[in-house]
Amino acid sequence: MKKFIFPTVVALFLINLLTVQYSCNNKNDDPVIIPIELEVSFPFLTLKHNQYYKIDHNSRAIEMVFNYLIDEGTVLGNIDLYDKNGSISQHYDLLVDGKVVFILFHDDFYLNGGWKYEIDILRGLKSIEGYDMGEAVKVQLRTTAKHISDAINKGKWNNGNITRTAVACISDIHCGDQRANDGNYSWFGENSAALTSFMEYVKNNENIKELVILGDLFDEWMVPYYLAPFDPSIGISNSSDYFKAISNATLNKPVFDKIREIISAGEIDVLYVPGNHDMLITQDILEEILPGIIWKSDAAGLGKYWPSDKIAMEHGHRYDFFNSPQPLVNEGQILPPGYFITRLYGSGLASRTQKSIKDATTSESDIEFSAAWALATTYVISDFKMNRDTLQMDSAKVVMSGIDGYTANMSFDGAKEMYGANIESLWPQTQVVNKVPVPLDVLLAIVNGHYLYDAALEEYIVDYSGPNQPKIVAFGHSHEPKIKVYPTEDYYTGIYANSGSWLDADQANGKKVRTFLIISPATWTGSDLDVVSLYQYNSTPSGGYSPSLVSEENIENK
Repeated sequence: MKKFIFPTVVALFLINLLTVQYSCNNKNDDPVIIPIELEVSFPFLTLKHNQYYKIDHNSRAIEMVFNYLIDEGTVLGNIDLYDKNGSISQHYDLLVDGKVVFILFHDDFYLNGGWKYEIDILRGLKSIEGYDMGEAVKVQLRTTAKHISDAINKGKWNNGNITRTAVACISDIHCGDQRANDGNYSWFGENSAALTSFMEYVKNNENIKELVILGDLFDEWMVPYYLAPFDPSIGISNSSDYFKAISNATLNKPVFDKIREIISAGEIDVLYVPGNHDMLITQDILEEILPGIIWKSDAAGLGKYWPSDKIAMEHGHRYDFFNSPQPLVNEGQILPPGYFITRLYGSGLASRTQKSIKDATTSESDIEFSAAWALATTYVISDFKMNRDTLQMDSAKVVMSGIDGYTANMSFDGAKEMYGANIESLWPQTQVVNKVPVPLDVLLAIVNGHYLYDAALEEYIVDYSGPNQPKIVAFGHSHEPKIKVYPTEDYYTGIYANSGSWLDADQANGKKVRTFLIISPATWTGSDLDVVSLYQYNSTPSGGYSPSLVSEENIENK
């Protein structure tokens, strides 16, 4: 039986059942009615989305504040806290103190993380004056997920009982080969030590079941236009050599060695979904570099992964007009226009005296291909203060050396004409080949280079036509770490999450870097909730690194 602690009531005051106050100046003013029913509030909890109260999973008490003094003799049997498995009354005591009722948890009990609880308050609960709730009240609580580091500090995780129920998701590392690092045109380098540390962190974390790399671990695109992507004199004769060279570059090798350690340990599955900057990698090449990795591809240069039937993950470039594979423009080739823009951008990086803070994406405006191309090239040229006359956009200066089957050099104007001839007319059929669930028009697909949230809505959350509509959609590609609900803050039906990037900070356009997602599917945790958390991997005063929670959302799995 529950224990009750009866406090000394300092003072009681009388309240009229109905008090009508009239203005001294106007006797026709509306009356102020004092409620004659019990009302409850939770002043130390946050009401989220007008659906539930957020409570820390480490909380030791829940405080309910009523509008009248509570008759402690009516509490027993009329307030109950429970979850999907039933009442947990054996794990708490009730304390009544005037208008306040506390649920006090026993020392050996903690709330589950990422879990739904409910409080029932029945009409049998009375105030001293005899008022009740009018009707039974049900209040929903949802706990925060346990911090991912708690699985390393085992005593903080269900009394040391840890199971693997989390997906760690990263993307957009953009490792270049040794030439890129030496030539200062790689997006990745400053975070090499941090990423190596992160991989060790994943390896030692006993809650992580899967590590999903959502594309662009490798960067085969970021090469100055005047350099040959393939150069036999340095051992790179094809894409296979290129990707191997990336994995063996001085800055990158410790990262790849750690990924191999995770795979070989056999505790955590490592999965790979290709991105746009590594769309030419194949399963055979990847498995040669990272034996035992799990390949997730559903079309050339594309892939997706479903850790559960309510959670979908992919890189996101499938819906980006400039960066999605273009298998129909030239038979046997899939490189999109974004490849050539990136080559121009790479030459700007190589010639810089100071790193730029902008990235090579297309405009946000509603524009068609030719205008978007012109704006994108102008943007890069202006950003790096290039001389357009020196560039000679109509000259075949873009060295291809066999990448994706392009043996002859290209000009930027020639690439524009090649795509401009039929890329828009072919776009509907291109989307069929690329397995786009909901076809997008050209303008929206151009805008998706920036606003993948809209693509997540169109393809998964609003108009999804598959057998199981997902509740959480995770992308990379945009380099913008984010968690956002849809359609509005109140009564949302889906969550968009983006894993961000591990770019050098001065290449991230002001966005957070070293970010990753932790996704806990309800089908793995036993919860009613799918939970997604966004973390940043930050340096510590001691010289190491530690994950810091940035934001978190959850959604019912039903």
